[in-house]
Amino acid sequence: MPTSIHFALIGCGNIAAEHLAQINRVGVLSAVVDIDVAKAKRMADLYQAPFFDSAADLFAAHLPIDVVVIATPNGLHATQAIEAMQAGYHVLVEKPMALTVDAAEAMHSVSLATGKQVFLVMQNRFNPPVQMLYDLLQKQALGKIQEVQVNCFWHRPAAYYINSWHGTLDLDGGTLFTQFSHFIDLLCWLFGPVSTVTAQLRNRLHQGLMQFEDEGDLQIIFESGIHAQMAYSVNEPIANREGSLTIIAEKGTVKAGGAYLNELEVNMDDDALTLSIHQAYDRVKKEVKTANDYGHYQGSMRNHYKVYDALVATLLHQQTYYTTIEEGKNTVGLINRIYQARLLK
Repeated sequence: MPTSIHFALIGCGNIAAEHLAQINRVGVLSAVVDIDVAKAKRMADLYQAPFFDSAADLFAAHLPIDVVVIATPNGLHATQAIEAMQAGYHVLVEKPMALTVDAAEAMHSVSLATGKQVFLVMQNRFNPPVQMLYDLLQKQALGKIQEVQVNCFWHRPAAYYINSWHGTLDLDGGTLFTQFSHFIDLLCWLFGPVSTVTAQLRNRLHQGLMQFEDEGDLQIIFESGIHAQMAYSVNEPIANREGSLTIIAEKGTVKAGGAYLNELEVNMDDDALTLSIHQAYDRVKKEVKTANDYGHYQGSMRNHYKVYDALVATLLHQQTYYTTIEEGKNTVGLINRIYQARLLK
């Protein structure tokens, strides 16, 4: 691997600008790909890079590329990642890594066969409030966990789904994949394997605009015995209202809250523990970033710079990447189980 990492970006949608900014910061942009040639040219011209209208044409060009960034609709991630690895490149794949466990398994198999790495984007793990929750759980500082509550109440207008891949089963996959897979990832990361799932899902305000639910209520029991409830919706009328994860424990309650897991709330019986949590958080809260702004709606936190820093550290300095293919498969698997539970009702 050279001292400067060369990237190609496939997909020029809403998140592409963030990826291009990070690529420009840590490496070199070798090419941009999108089926919308005008869009690909516009983004490529910003960085004096060539552009293509297909991944096949990109791979046939044999440009100096180390990592292919996959930022296309969800249903294309697995196929394009596999093609890129088979062409000789590492891949950085936007969430979700795939829509099915079989597709995620296929990505893993090709990674092992080719020796190329699959880097996943789980940027909300880097949110300082989330890091605080993880640290407290690792130290078992909260005592016995009694319950976990996840609330995701976001806004997605009709315009988001009209004449778009959003809302389709084959390319979008579902609200839990496109809007809230980060929250499912955090549940798996923080609390481990899942025992049972029940789900009540509805399409209440987006009839005719999407092929799946716009809101849901989940009950999840982990193998550890911890119970979690998750309520989610894209039916907020104006803006994203809440994206939170609350741990109710023996010693009190701690919450990564706000609209994007970007605020910390602590309510403890132990004054010394409360003080230590606040002091630790004061040291890191300056790193809290704003949300990704897409104009008529917002997405998750702007932590892609942490993702790219981790990728560089792995490729150039052999440091362990912050997440694994197995963890990505766990997230896909739990979402699949939730949708299967819905189908059985």
